[in-house]
Amino acid sequence: MLKKVFKHEWHTISPLLLAIHIIGLSVAVICRIGINLMGGVQSFNSSIMAVFLLIAAIIAIGCVMVFTYFYTGYRFYKSVFAQQGYLTNTLPVTADQLIWGKGFTGVIWLTITFLWAMIAFMILVLSYHDAGEFFSELPRVLASLFSPGAPAITRAAVISLLLTPFFMIIQLYVSAAVGNLFTGHKLLASAGVYLGLYFLQQIAGIVIMCMAAPHLKTLTSRPTINDSAAVTVVYNTVNYSLIAALIFSILFSVVFYFLCRYVLNHRLNLE
Repeated sequence: MLKKVFKHEWHTISPLLLAIHIIGLSVAVICRIGINLMGGVQSFNSSIMAVFLLIAAIIAIGCVMVFTYFYTGYRFYKSVFAQQGYLTNTLPVTADQLIWGKGFTGVIWLTITFLWAMIAFMILVLSYHDAGEFFSELPRVLASLFSPGAPAITRAAVISLLLTPFFMIIQLYVSAAVGNLFTGHKLLASAGVYLGLYFLQQIAGIVIMCMAAPHLKTLTSRPTINDSAAVTVVYNTVNYSLIAALIFSILFSVVFYFLCRYVLNHRLNLE
């Protein structure tokens, strides 16, 4: 049943998202052609129109990314907690199957959007020569990132990057689930819950920064510290902070998942 939920969600949201991505990429290509007609990226200092085209393309790319993210959350809200929820919740599917089936669709589309945005930005700013060098070096860089001898900070950064789509999706889903508990204006309540969870995570980020502050203090409290020792202090601080942030994100996501699951199983309040 999990596979059926995934396939249904994929076929439902993909046509619109695919069209949006094609339009966004077309805007980037058209803007790059316009920039080239004005002399290329080096003409930015003398051409206001070239700057305008670059800004317009960046805004278009950002809009596609934001729309993709929140549309996946809206789809979950609409199909589970709105009027469509009466049909969805009569199907022989469990809360876990709903979360994972729809969640995998969102994760895949967020990953596609991230890669799409990289390509769109490269179209805007890289020449054919620079793009060729980038893709020729990409396999070597990826191999070094995933090699057993990669530094701990690199591993933590890679793991964080790979798990970020999961963190983002479950935050949307739990916001929709908690917003469902309100008696009216549930969609607005879901947006409010999302902002509240966002600020809660920012507080956790501040806590991590406060934990790292004593380590960085050694850079100023020891006037005779050499460059090598300073680099070691900064490296260790960033490494520990990144690992702490990853642990916090995993803990938040686990709590969000079980809270969403609890609401679906015990506190479902359809419109």
